[in-house]
Amino acid sequence: MSRKTVLLSVICLLFQLNLVAQNFDALWATGSAVPQGTQQLTKRPDGLFRFAGALNEGELKIMTTETYQKGVTQFLKPQLVDSYLINKGLNYVITSDESQPGWVVSFQEDTYRFLVDPMARKVTGELMLPWNEVFIAGSAFEGGANQVEWNRNGMLPFERDHDNPYVFSWTGRLSVNDHVVEPGRFKLEGQMTWGPRELHPYVQDEDLLSSTQMRQGGDDTKWHVYVDGVYQIVVDLFNETFSAQLVSSSSQSQTDGVGDVEVARDDHSHAVYNMSGMQVQRLQKGINIVKTADGKVRKVLCK
Repeated sequence: MSRKTVLLSVICLLFQLNLVAQNFDALWATGSAVPQGTQQLTKRPDGLFRFAGALNEGELKIMTTETYQKGVTQFLKPQLVDSYLINKGLNYVITSDESQPGWVVSFQEDTYRFLVDPMARKVTGELMLPWNEVFIAGSAFEGGANQVEWNRNGMLPFERDHDNPYVFSWTGRLSVNDHVVEPGRFKLEGQMTWGPRELHPYVQDEDLLSSTQMRQGGDDTKWHVYVDGVYQIVVDLFNETFSAQLVSSSSQSQTDGVGDVEVARDDHSHAVYNMSGMQVQRLQKGINIVKTADGKVRKVLCK
């Protein structure tokens, strides 16, 4: 067998081993840049792994076991020397050599995020900055769509959390309106237009009540409403989490109280919304949604 044939066989074997190594069950970040010493990455429904949190200045390594085990642990080593964690997508290679350099974290910050894509064999990193706004868009609420298209100007705004700039919430009525296009569907926008910032579920027509994770960009999938009623939706942009609670369904009693009090503009103890989810200054005639400072939501009828 010629030297050239042997060399090609070795290259093919290494390539096959590298392909097998992409099927990770779990990944961990470790090194001097990780404040806790080691932190497990979150595996997303699409197979990518996500990190979101604080990092120190130093070196970060990505490995396949929680603790180093000689002959077992593999490292996702940057293909290039001095590869910075903040990047637009850098390739990695697999190595079992613990002494190989990792990813460079050049300064301490609390809002690092990075993604590991096993299929593309890339690591992409960023510093996450808060968004200014979040809107719900679609046909699952009144005024959000017609028989032809979604209404861009009909989007409804979320409210930013006072303590966490990455958390937004919205309370309002969602339903399946058969007289509009794509009945019962919605997605989230980071501006009052279509893109560039959009938030989607991982699966088309994912039930909003069972949805826990979301992604930015990608396929134009939407959440789906299967039960008409008043919902409270909370999203965490930094951790890409989604949660929805059915406050009351259409089959339940329409109100739980009668009120005629006025809510001042500077009174943060209550927030009042109409049935379309728009925040208003005071209780209005008809059914209102009142959210108190402790997070509780109730419907109030004003005659």
